[in-house]
Amino acid sequence: MGECVAFAADLLDGFATARVQGAMQNATTNTDLVAPQAAGDSFAKRKAAQSLYGSPMRYLIDQMVPVAIARECPKEAKMLDIGCGAGRYALYFIDAGVRGEYVGMDIDTQKWTDENLPEGFSRRFVQFDAHKLGDWPEQVDFAVSLTAYEHFEDDLAVSKGLAKVLKPGGKAIIVVPSHWSYALYGEHGFRRYSAGSIRRQMAEAGLEVVRIEKIGGAFSWLFHFLWFFPAHATRMVGKALLFGVHGMNKDKARANFPRLLSFLDNLGSYHLRTAFGRALHKMGILTTTALDKALPIMEVGYIAVVRRP
Repeated sequence: MGECVAFAADLLDGFATARVQGAMQNATTNTDLVAPQAAGDSFAKRKAAQSLYGSPMRYLIDQMVPVAIARECPKEAKMLDIGCGAGRYALYFIDAGVRGEYVGMDIDTQKWTDENLPEGFSRRFVQFDAHKLGDWPEQVDFAVSLTAYEHFEDDLAVSKGLAKVLKPGGKAIIVVPSHWSYALYGEHGFRRYSAGSIRRQMAEAGLEVVRIEKIGGAFSWLFHFLWFFPAHATRMVGKALLFGVHGMNKDKARANFPRLLSFLDNLGSYHLRTAFGRALHKMGILTTTALDKALPIMEVGYIAVVRRP
């Protein structure tokens, strides 16, 4: 049974990979700028190891954003990643065949790992508050902000700053969660978005919306909910009871029941410790995201492409 599930998951994975590669080939017209095989292999392995065993949203972002970058970003560009974290999204640009300078911006000091960057591609980190982006003294050809906007207390100030640092005609890709994601992630960040709220904010900031794409649909939302919510509810109830018994002293509870709390903390990922569980999860991700086209509602987020006039 496990071998059958694994075979089906691998088959679906092959179709998904071919579909994405085809989309990127259509979006990329200069084949000389395609990333070296070593860099592509590195990112492909990382996506296989992380995306297929995480949430549908993460898998879809890893599939959709490199395609959008290949379609929208100049092949020679100065790139800005707002809320860059560990700088892993530089690999999206490499996958898309972009060359130039990648600038990662974050308010926290970041510890980046060394990457095998292709010739003609460099990256650097700047510690800077995105709320003051309009005061940053540089301009860029292209920008991204991926699952960071909901964590900005004043996201409109960030959008207005973005309109200043983009060169005229420059574009940006912004990935944000939708209101449907509340049931999947709970309170995470300051807000959620709709397609309408994205358009209104960008217009107020002086940016044009080129397109907005939905991330996911009803089937992947349901898969995520059935995977996440029972584990989340059990974890919350279990911790409430355990902490309550200890007079809400969390340190004492952890000292007395470290294994139980570790079990509760990792409840949603125990199935990934077995080959069968990983194959089942992988098949769930690939099947439900493929079926989303039949019922493109309850999207978990949006990919917005915006442009400075």
